[in-house]
Amino acid sequence: MRTMKPLSFRGTIGYGVALGVIAMLGVVPWAVVPAPAFAADKAEPKKEAVDQKDKNGFGRFVSFKDGALTVENNAGVLLVWNNIVENGKTVKYDAEAKEFKPMSSSAEALTQVKAGTWVTVADKRAIIRIGAGKGVTVGTFVSFKNDRLLMLGKNLGESFTKKYGNNMHFNKFREDVPVYESIDGGEYKLVEGAPGKILPNVKEGTLLTIHGEGDDNITLIQIGVPKAK
Repeated sequence: MRTMKPLSFRGTIGYGVALGVIAMLGVVPWAVVPAPAFAADKAEPKKEAVDQKDKNGFGRFVSFKDGALTVENNAGVLLVWNNIVENGKTVKYDAEAKEFKPMSSSAEALTQVKAGTWVTVADKRAIIRIGAGKGVTVGTFVSFKNDRLLMLGKNLGESFTKKYGNNMHFNKFREDVPVYESIDGGEYKLVEGAPGKILPNVKEGTLLTIHGEGDDNITLIQIGVPKAK
């Protein structure tokens, strides 16, 4: 108590007034103001949904509800097929057998599909393919214009080359497709950025390896090739 000074008469009155003001503030009603809706501002914009009716199409599975199948194509557009008929043919890719196998029920098969699975709808909704086999296409870079890749294929089958030649066209790649590059024969290293930003800088004649699972479902792009050890 030696370090504390005794209060004077005026000091005592001053502290009393201050305590009274604080007590009055405690009973004053306060208005609650809602915080700004920052979460709403950061929410992703709703993606466009297009009714395909009887058009063919493919994309990554989003949902199947009340007979409506929704997939997302490489451009980020939601493709919707309503009234999926039960008598239509639905097949699912068997990775072990490396072939499509028929499913007994279209509705039952679609309700069990995992998000992100590649789905193809063809022949006016008469055929639905779930999943796809893995494939690899090797070729040399020609050009990349309007989000389309053109290259000369090297490992193409004879039946393909007789009908189409060795020109290979790839449509717009998804932005999340990883791109790896081998510089001067070194190991492949991940290149930061979307394919649409990387591929325009590739030199003509550079070897490309395109990995995919189904039409336009590209899963990996490799630029160049490491030297054999």
